[in-house]
Amino acid sequence: MGGVVDFIQDVTQKVISWFIDIPEIPDTPSVEEIRGVQINKQSNNAQIPVIYGERLVGGTRVFLETSGTDNNYLYGVLVLCEGEINAITEIQVNDDVVTFSGSFADNVSINSNDSKYGNTITIVPHYGSDNQTVDTLLNVDLTNWTSNHRLQGIAYLSFKFQWDSDKYTGIPNIKVKVQGRKVSTFDSGGNETTGVYSTNPVWCLLDYLRNARYGKGISKDDIDLSSFYTASQVAVTQVTPYSGGSDINLFDCHAVINTNKKIIENVKVFLRGMRGLMPYVQGKFKLLIETTGTATFTLNEDNIIGGIKLESERKNEKYNRVLIDYVNPDKNYQVDTVVYPETEAEHNTLKDDDGGFLQEGNITLDTINNPYQAIEFGKIILNRSRNNLKLSLRANYEALDLAIGDIVNVTSTILGMTAKPFRVSGMSLNADFTASLSLQEHQDSWYTFDEKTQVATIPDTNFPDPFTVEAPSIDHSDELISLFDGSVVSKLIVTVNSNDRFVQEYEVQIKPQSDTNYTTIGRSTNKVFERYPVIEGLIYDIRARAINSLGVSSAYTTSQHEVNSAFEPPDDVTNYSVDVVGDKVHHTWSPVTNLDLRFYEIRMSTDTTTTNYADTVVLVERIGRPSTSVVTPYQSGVKYFIKAVDKFGVRSTNYASAIVTSQVFEEKQSAIDTITEEPTFAGVKSNTVVVDSKLRLDTALFDSISGDFDDAEGFFDGGSGTIVASGTYDFNTAVDLGAKFKSNVHLKDFIVQNTNFVNNFDSKQGLFDDAEGLFDGGENASVNTNVVLQVATSDDNVTFGSYQTFKSGDFNTRALKFRAVLTSTSSEETPEISNMSLIVSVQKRSEEGSNISSGTDVAGKTITYSYPFYQIPTLTVIAQNLQTGDYFNINSKTASAFNIEFFDSGGNTIDRTFDYQLIGIGQQQ
Repeated sequence: MGGVVDFIQDVTQKVISWFIDIPEIPDTPSVEEIRGVQINKQSNNAQIPVIYGERLVGGTRVFLETSGTDNNYLYGVLVLCEGEINAITEIQVNDDVVTFSGSFADNVSINSNDSKYGNTITIVPHYGSDNQTVDTLLNVDLTNWTSNHRLQGIAYLSFKFQWDSDKYTGIPNIKVKVQGRKVSTFDSGGNETTGVYSTNPVWCLLDYLRNARYGKGISKDDIDLSSFYTASQVAVTQVTPYSGGSDINLFDCHAVINTNKKIIENVKVFLRGMRGLMPYVQGKFKLLIETTGTATFTLNEDNIIGGIKLESERKNEKYNRVLIDYVNPDKNYQVDTVVYPETEAEHNTLKDDDGGFLQEGNITLDTINNPYQAIEFGKIILNRSRNNLKLSLRANYEALDLAIGDIVNVTSTILGMTAKPFRVSGMSLNADFTASLSLQEHQDSWYTFDEKTQVATIPDTNFPDPFTVEAPSIDHSDELISLFDGSVVSKLIVTVNSNDRFVQEYEVQIKPQSDTNYTTIGRSTNKVFERYPVIEGLIYDIRARAINSLGVSSAYTTSQHEVNSAFEPPDDVTNYSVDVVGDKVHHTWSPVTNLDLRFYEIRMSTDTTTTNYADTVVLVERIGRPSTSVVTPYQSGVKYFIKAVDKFGVRSTNYASAIVTSQVFEEKQSAIDTITEEPTFAGVKSNTVVVDSKLRLDTALFDSISGDFDDAEGFFDGGSGTIVASGTYDFNTAVDLGAKFKSNVHLKDFIVQNTNFVNNFDSKQGLFDDAEGLFDGGENASVNTNVVLQVATSDDNVTFGSYQTFKSGDFNTRALKFRAVLTSTSSEETPEISNMSLIVSVQKRSEEGSNISSGTDVAGKTITYSYPFYQIPTLTVIAQNLQTGDYFNINSKTASAFNIEFFDSGGNTIDRTFDYQLIGIGQQQ
């Protein structure tokens, strides 16, 4: 009935009314909104409602603090509404009415003596006067609630709960039955009486209009108090609700006014609850209640100018049944529904008149808490919809004295009407001093309160409460899916179920744990809901509720799910093999088929007996899919390890491995130096230390660690989780070849272990079953550590280039110096080097000459090599055409030349022909 309550504006008069000329259901508060007033909210900026009459409300928690031994006392402040209220008559905790040791009084502490909660609850009510003083419970027991925290003008509860695991499972939910704000009333002479508790909707509306804090702040001089007094007397007209029943007021007001809403919207709430009209006439707000009345003017052919437009009710605007939702105190102030007509026979008669079609309207009255008053509203709405003649006409100056809401009689021979009553619903003044009127049919019988059928008292246990829906169960999982573009994402799957046979559909919402607002992923009769993509590694809050055929929802069932299917290890690498070809190692393997595979990782160790993947160093950091092979420099005596790695860095559970022993390649090289750094590791260290003859990353100094010594996690020498992220070690031994040579450097021993300083069971942080991986680390232990070797070269042994990463390789240089870079991505883990040695080799080479004439120079024949050797080579000379007694002498031999002289038997220099062969190592560049 969105049109019943609306603004009607014209040139001369403005009116706020509970109706317009079409009896549609007005914009009314939802059932959920009414239920929401009983929810305990947590906020420091939520609206503070205004309560008129008596309602059960939840309130807003604006302060919570724990105190006492083991924080076994919970203190808090629950803001209820604007003050000053009349009284608090009941307190419920977790939907149980709690018995206290006495009645409630303003700013007086009172303890519970309840059969369930015992004396674990202390309450201090505050009724919200403008000179309210500080709460003594909080001000005495807590330091954070000072004398400045008075909440003047606000009604609230301070509370103290003593923890008892048998009584509470969390923060208690508190509901308070409040007799609302005290208002002012006026008598027929305009005399004001202040501070009166009243359920008369007229005085409640007047309070709201006049209050400048939460209302409009209208001056008394701008209000037609006489009309308000008259309306107040209509509201308290005594009517008999049912045969034998005690008389009740025609209207009462029991409202929780949302101060976040526009003032005009709240004014309509008041007017709707008393069939009110509030025209603005001659500079003042006037209040009328639509009820029985006598016509004040007659419209006929003498004062009607021109034609009359007649409009009758339309079929689709006629109701044969109206449902009225109201707040029922007998059902703990929850929404209840009554129906008009009250009997099925009456309804069927009307439905037959409408061709057998059900035409149903629904209205929610959030100021009404009496079923008989609610049914009366339904009767008027239904009768209006079925008898709704409307006239539009123009009248002469005699009609200018009319006002909106007045009743007039219409007599017209053309329309066949004689003194038929209509109510003025719209009026405008024309330039020629005529009035254009909109009239709506009026019948006094609509407003005559009929005795109703007594509402049956049905025990709540006999029938299921349509407003109580069983919350569903939730099951959830996630899986990987491949999209049409080939990308791989995670999908969250939520399955819900309920044993409530009235449940018609379900609604599921999710949000990342750190977010505030939920997102609906579906509302359906299906029980399986899916959402993709979801973010891997995030924890999602999930909530689901069941919804019955009336549209009533259950409470949310909540759960959490961590998206982790993407973190399941990829398959192990299979068919891994290595082949040495020359100075290269060729690695091959079969492809891993997991959707989220990202790359392969190859690590190595010179300890060919190790089985711990963490006790290795990176050889090839990543080999992207779909590759299944890679080539690396030759290393001998090395064990290679390979694992598949997915896009989240999760590795295969088990590695594949292969070992390379000495190969033919080594026969072409000659070692000239072995650099061994263990056990002393005497080189220059930066953020690295030697402990027990092993090189590791340094930790924070003992004196620099914050906190108490015995508060530290893990072993004493573990650095309390302060292992540095990286450090370097410059080798104590460098290599100077004396000149620029082509050399080869490869590993001799390079044994690295991963050390975790909290791998002791008693020193591990967190829950035992939260730990990732196998209990003892095993083959899939941490790979948070690594060691990289670097080399810097120089052609003069003075100026060196920057350090570059290497694994093994050839270098054309004179001098080399080495560095190890240790890294860790965990403050509790370090790589630990027990063996680190390198072999520097140069190539084996030979050089030869043939048919060389030695000549007769007494200084001999000098042969200069094509390239100097690193060391003096082995020389073999084969002489030709020697005579008896001839011989030769090697006068000198160096790494770059030799001198030879031939002699006869008499010792004279002679010329002979010879061949030679040099075998050595190294080739100077």
